[in-house]
Amino acid sequence: MKYLIRSVKYLILLCVLYVALEWIMLSFFPEPEIAGMSLEEVLKLRYQGERGMLLIAAFVGLAAFYPLFGFMKMRVDSCIYTRDAVRLDNAMHTFGFKLKEDRGNVKIYGAESMLRRMFLMFEDEIEVHIFASGIEMRGLRRSVARVGYQLSAYIHNSRFEQENK
Repeated sequence: MKYLIRSVKYLILLCVLYVALEWIMLSFFPEPEIAGMSLEEVLKLRYQGERGMLLIAAFVGLAAFYPLFGFMKMRVDSCIYTRDAVRLDNAMHTFGFKLKEDRGNVKIYGAESMLRRMFLMFEDEIEVHIFASGIEMRGLRRSVARVGYQLSAYIHNSRFEQENK
C-alpha cells in the first residue's frame, strides 16, 4: 500500500510540475500558433494524439517505478550506536531531521519543519535500525545518502582525533 501511495504522490507532483512549466512557457515564451490560447486549451492540445498519449504513459511509468529508485537502505558498519549516538543526532540535525520516535532498536527521525516536510512530499521519515555491527538507515534516497555520508565523515573524523591524542 505504501508503494502505491508513493507512486500516486509522485504522479501528482509530475503533473503539477508539467502544468507549471506549460504555464510559464505560455506566459513568457508563447509560440505563435498558441499565443491566444488559454492554459486549459494548450493542455488539451498537448494531450491529443500519439505524442500526448506517450507523455501520459511516460508520467505513469515514471511514477510506477519511482519507489524502486527513489528510496534506499544504507548501512553504516563503522557506526556503533552506543558510542556514536551524538554523531548520528548531529548528522540528522545538519540536514533538518529530529528524533520523532524511539522504538528500542529502531529510531524514527522526521523533518523539523512543515516546509521541509512539504519539500520532501511528506516522505520525511528516516528509519534507523540498530544492529550490534552498525546501523542501517531507510528512507528517501537523497536524505539517506546525505545523512549517511555526513555520519561517516563525523565517525571518520572522531577516529582521527582519538588517534592523535
